[in-house]
Amino acid sequence: MEIVRQLIAAIMPGACLLCGTAVARQEHLLCASCTADLPASGSGCYVCGAALPRDLICGGCLTRPPAFDHVACAYAYRYPVDQLIKNLKYRQQLAVARALAQGLVQRIKQEGGPLPDCLLPVPLHPLRLLRRGYNQAEEIARVVGRELGVAVSGGLVRRQRFTREQSRLLLPARRRNLRHAFALRRSPECRHIAIVDDVLTSGATAGELAKLLCRSGVNKIDVWVLARTQQ
Repeated sequence: MEIVRQLIAAIMPGACLLCGTAVARQEHLLCASCTADLPASGSGCYVCGAALPRDLICGGCLTRPPAFDHVACAYAYRYPVDQLIKNLKYRQQLAVARALAQGLVQRIKQEGGPLPDCLLPVPLHPLRLLRRGYNQAEEIARVVGRELGVAVSGGLVRRQRFTREQSRLLLPARRRNLRHAFALRRSPECRHIAIVDDVLTSGATAGELAKLLCRSGVNKIDVWVLARTQQ
């Protein structure tokens, strides 16, 4: 199916997801003008990605370091990126994953440094996966993994509790909401893992997953996201 999709993308014209202009390849689905107008993430804390005048480490990460080591994000979570990601999550516009993941790939290449051994898309609870029909984090990870040559380990962790949507909760409730939400399916063989998700807000989801991975012997944990909110 992947080969068929690539052939169709190569020979059929597409329309830009934002302005409707024809694009040469259906694979990307954003025209050059709209791509250039996407809000870049800018400088931020090396660890958590929070906005800073320069790429340093914020006070919060210095006093209470999270379980993960570094956040890489492509965009600021504001229009039109916020609307595109909502369309990906709730309106089945899977093409958004292919379009925005290209920016994440470019950000990772610009940063340089060693690539992880594998990618871990944030898992959905089976009930939510059944309702939605797909995991947006896995769709993003597939694109990034293919472009960078890194394997995707989607079955490494399961979501064992059905939790409320994080976007509907305040910060303290977000942390409580995710306690014991994840469990390992097997012991990870990788020692450097990148957690992949669509948006990073409080970092509670990535932090909970990173704690689980650290306890299982993973040495280095990155977090790769399309966008980060600036609270």
